[in-house]
Amino acid sequence: MEKDISKIILGYLKYWYLFLVGSVICLVLAFLHIRYNITPEYYISGKILLNDKEEGGGSAGLESFNNLGLVKNSNNIQDEIGVLQSFDLMLQTVNKLGFSVGYFAEGRFSEIEIYEKALPFKVVINDSVSTKSGTIGKIIIIDENSYRIETVNYDESINKSTHNFGENINSDFGEFYLELTSNEVDFKSQSPVIVRFRDVSQMALNYNSKLGVYNVYDSGGGLLELSLTDAIPQRGVDIINKLIEVYAENSAENKNFLSKESLKLIDERLELLTTDLNLAEKGVEIYKQSNDLTDVSSDAARFVTLADEADRELASLRTEINMLNSLETSLNQSSELSFSSISSYNIQNPILSGSILAYNSAIQNRKNLISASGTGNPMLPEIERQLLDSKNNILQNIRSVKTQLNRSYRDLSNKSAQYRSKISSVPTAERALLEINRDQGIKQSLYLYLLQKKEEEALSISVPFSDTRIIEIPKATSYPVTGSKTPIYLGALLLGVFIPFIWVFLKDMLNTKVLDVVDIEIATNSPILGKIVSNKSKEVLVVNAKSTSPVAELFRLMRHNLKFLSQGKSNQVIMVTSGKPGEGKTFISINIAASLAITSKKVVVLGFDLRAPKLMKDLELNYHYGISDFIVDPKLKIDDIITPYNKENNLFFIGSGAIPPNPGELILNERVEELIHALKKRYDYIIIDSPPIGKVSDAYSLGRLVDSTLFVVRYNYTKKEELNIINEISQNKKLNPLMVVLNDVKLDKSGVYSYGYGHNSK
Repeated sequence: MEKDISKIILGYLKYWYLFLVGSVICLVLAFLHIRYNITPEYYISGKILLNDKEEGGGSAGLESFNNLGLVKNSNNIQDEIGVLQSFDLMLQTVNKLGFSVGYFAEGRFSEIEIYEKALPFKVVINDSVSTKSGTIGKIIIIDENSYRIETVNYDESINKSTHNFGENINSDFGEFYLELTSNEVDFKSQSPVIVRFRDVSQMALNYNSKLGVYNVYDSGGGLLELSLTDAIPQRGVDIINKLIEVYAENSAENKNFLSKESLKLIDERLELLTTDLNLAEKGVEIYKQSNDLTDVSSDAARFVTLADEADRELASLRTEINMLNSLETSLNQSSELSFSSISSYNIQNPILSGSILAYNSAIQNRKNLISASGTGNPMLPEIERQLLDSKNNILQNIRSVKTQLNRSYRDLSNKSAQYRSKISSVPTAERALLEINRDQGIKQSLYLYLLQKKEEEALSISVPFSDTRIIEIPKATSYPVTGSKTPIYLGALLLGVFIPFIWVFLKDMLNTKVLDVVDIEIATNSPILGKIVSNKSKEVLVVNAKSTSPVAELFRLMRHNLKFLSQGKSNQVIMVTSGKPGEGKTFISINIAASLAITSKKVVVLGFDLRAPKLMKDLELNYHYGISDFIVDPKLKIDDIITPYNKENNLFFIGSGAIPPNPGELILNERVEELIHALKKRYDYIIIDSPPIGKVSDAYSLGRLVDSTLFVVRYNYTKKEELNIINEISQNKKLNPLMVVLNDVKLDKSGVYSYGYGHNSK
């Protein structure tokens, strides 16, 4: 038989107080954890659009510059996301916001951070002097002109000093002064504020780890969302706003820097081309005047065209080789500590262009680092070493590219010579004129090309535009996303219920003793006569005509069940036994007999436990002879061993008598059967208190003389495995119909039985 749901639930509800106490304790611990260990953080997010194509001329200009090959802008949004998430960008942002100073208010158990904008003053650090992290002290505003700083010395004494706003102060952590930002406050009610210098790099690292930048749409595009979490919502909003601003400034500065460098190189080339072009034009004029030439023959046009194409390629190669020579000379002449950007104008080799772009980016990072933290930054030497390595790599790449270009130049010169040999049939004068015109045209086209590029580069510097547009201004949620109280309290409540539940569950699972009628029903098929609650009184006999206690009522109920289970059969002789001593068979024998006696039935109780007699001792009855004496001495009569109970007219007892040396053999004596038959004629019921059936075989010897057997099981005392003896007795029919009694049950208020609902009637 399986346990039903209601019994399982009732089994747990018995321990309701454990669930209540566990829940209260866990909720209190959750409250303390939230109060002193959890700092709620809010989610701040905003959206920006990169490479905005809807901004008119600005975007068109940018696209034009990219096509020129002079300003190398990345069109990969993932690269820009990497820039936004870079540590250097966050470091610049934190420095510009002045987060190197922290403000805290004293709490009962811990300090609470205050944002600078919520205070009527701010600490301004002298950037020319290095600072280190540490506590400046407690700031107490006296009035609109002065304030007091309180610091704690090593010996825990307090040092107080008064200063004016704007006065420079030199401390162990740096040089600073206080600036009053608002006069509309009550200075007397202003709470003290603890000021600390903080490690800006660590703060930048912390916020950089929280920063999230990702595409709004899975398909890509330039719409990005920037988000982070912060305990102070306004501070998080300011960080994202400043980060966007610093990113836009750096992007514009980098573009202008590259454009200016390109302009320098273009101006140098234009100056050389202007001289060459003037000489070429003058030569054409002189040659035409001297030779009176106006056109060339059509026969030579085809060869001239081929030669022109070869010469154009040679000119392009010469220009590129000259640029590489100029670039190589510039790099060789620059000192090791001279770090200036390199223009990649008209360099077609992607490896060399990539190296130059990486070198220029490192130069810009060095400038940003110097701008943010000065030349004393410990990271600067490492960056400069990397720049020197990059410069050497660029020189090696230049030499390699020059070698390739020279080889190509030689091959192309050979082809050009072949074309020229084919033009030998053309008159010398006309051929010379064509060559002069060709040289002039090449120089003129190159001059116009560079002039156009110069104007476009100048336009890119003069036109102020940004490729970053804020689509959704950063804002914070109205509720914290981390450190929320509700999930913690809910988890604590569940934990407070779960722990007692597990304890009760394990207690039931690991328990090997009988705790309920269900345990008996699972182990055996024998009928259960009833259950008797714990007897809290010291009296052994608890049943009488006037008693209404729960124990007495349950014995009355058991008396009724006894008659019902007999089903009309004779049930005059009832034996009470158990599996082991201490299960209460004597108590059951006495009180079941008393419950039968108060119905005007004559009942006698026999103490057949000849080994450890307890019946007469528990009742405090004196007697001279008992069962063992009756069996041994044939002269003794039944009246000699019967002891009437003076508190109940119909109740009689027969003690065990003297303890014999051979009780097992003595019970088999024919005098026992003679005694039972004689008592059956005198009494309506005979109750036999027998020895434990699990220890000795005396009860089996008496089984032939009894009509039914009551097997006593004690609550939280009898082990479940010991119930197997009941199945063995029933299956092997060693005794007459066996009924089980559960004794010493602990019932709560909902399970007591009495007329007075658990109280004796008055």
